Formats: sequence, C-alpha cells, structure tokens
Amino acid sequence: MKSNLQLLRSMMFVPGHNEKLIESAVKSTADALIFDLEDSVQPESNKLLARGIIVEKSKGKEFNRFQKFVRLNEIETEFFLQDVLTVTQGNIDGFLLSKTNTKEDVQYLDQLLTSIEKDRKLEAGKFTIIPILESALSIVNINEIALSSKRIIALGFGSEDYVSDIQGIRDFETNQSISFPRQLVPIVARAHGLEAIDAAYIKVHDLGGLDRHLQTGKVLGYGGMWILHPKQNELANEVFSPTEQEYQDSVNFLRLYEEAKKINKGVAIIEGKFVGPPLITKSKDIIARVELIEKRKNHFKN
Repeated sequence: MKSNLQLLRSMMFVPGHNEKLIESAVKSTADALIFDLEDSVQPESNKLLARGIIVEKSKGKEFNRFQKFVRLNEIETEFFLQDVLTVTQGNIDGFLLSKTNTKEDVQYLDQLLTSIEKDRKLEAGKFTIIPILESALSIVNINEIALSSKRIIALGFGSEDYVSDIQGIRDFETNQSISFPRQLVPIVARAHGLEAIDAAYIKVHDLGGLDRHLQTGKVLGYGGMWILHPKQNELANEVFSPTEQEYQDSVNFLRLYEEAKKINKGVAIIEGKFVGPPLITKSKDIIARVELIEKRKNHFKN
C-alpha cells in the first residue's frame, strides 16, 4: 500500500473530455490532477468519450510528475462500473468516490479494484481511494467510512453539495452552514493517519477570499484542497507548505529532544522551550513534508 504521508496540497479538477484543458494542465503547479467524469462532463454522451481520453492522456510521460486521480460518477449511476473498468487501463493512482454515504460504498469500490488488480496481474493495492464527504449521511457515517478500506489515503470535504443536501444556505462570510463538518473531517482523518482535503473555493477569481479560506483550512488541520482553476494552485501550495520558520523550529525541537533523552526525560524545558512527544510528532511530520516538497520541486526541474 501507499505511504500514509501524501503531498496533496493542490488537487486540481480537469474535465475528462476536454483534451485542450488536460494538455494545458501539464503546465500547472498542482500536486495532483483529478480527471473528472462527473459534474463537469456534460452532456452524458461525453462520459464515454472522457473515459478513452483519460486512459490515453494519463499514460503520457508529461503527466508523471503529478499524482493522478479520477472522480467517478456516483455509485448508483449507470456509468460507475464502466468508469472503473475502463480508466483502470490508464496510468491512474487512485479514485475520488463522489457522494460517499456509507462504508459499503467504499467497500464495493475496494472489492471491484481488488478484482481488477488480480485479473490484470497488477500490484495489490495499486489503486487508492479518497471518499468525498458531501452529504448529511456521509458526516453521520464518517468514522465508519474512514475505517472501511486500507486503500483510503485521505478524506475530502465537499461543501456545496453538503449545504444543498441539508437544505442550508451557503454563507461565505460566516461559513456557519459548513463549520461543523468542515471541522470534523480533519479530526477523523488525522485520527486514522489520513490526509484531509478541504472543500473547493468556488469564487475562483476572488484570491483574497481564497487566502482566507486556505488559512482557515490550515488552522483546522487540512493538508490540501480541491482546486477548480489553475490560478488557485500556487496559493494553496504556499499555505499548505511549512514555512521556513516552522521547518527550522522542527529541526531545533528534534535536537532538543535528543538532549532531553540524554538526561532520561521524555518531557523537559530546555533553552526555555517545552520539549515533549506532541511537538516531536509534529516536528517529524513537518520535516517529512518539506522533504516531499523538495522532491516535487526536483520533478519540475527535470
């Protein structure tokens, strides 16, 4: 299975039937590309076209520096099964499961992927899953969903569908309608060692609003967000990257922790700073994330 630590700061949607936008996406700074088969692929006749394009384009070497996901049509639709059977022929890392409501939704996809991997003699666990939590039922069942499959690498929040489902009002000033689930998703994700992906910011030309959205997401514990437009990528990457100060503090904390161990103390005050397990865990995570970001930068150079 894949490593629990994922660099998914910016996960950008690209309509699966739009070759021009897919080719343009190669130039983006997103960490991951999401070839969409759901909402952005209309009319329905384009869904068949999109599957073939995704298979072809995902095999291109120019896409190797991205993590590549496919957002599937809803599990109840007539498109779902053929979506999975077809696009798994491409060079795809994983799948976004739209409107995941129950653990059974995830388990059905898991079992289907297992059968495909065995039948095609692929590596077991090759394909990962990111459930999108965007309904009242998904929030009620969130913990069961998080535990439903070892393929899950992250939990994603979908705000617009969630607000519609609860018959609420989307208020961008107070965010009251999404405050509870938005806080809950990273709590459950982190409890199970998963990444948390924040809701998209649909006002794509409002970069000030995007920055506020991102800052709140980082405070809540998210490590990335859904991206709707290439202009959103750089700000998302910046906010969800450790600062230089955070990195230096982390290196320093690990040094101090080694000193604390020498005097047989798991918790200590050294150089006026508290040194203990919670800060050490966070410091190790920050350093590992910085290393992933450096690898990502090297991909851009090569």
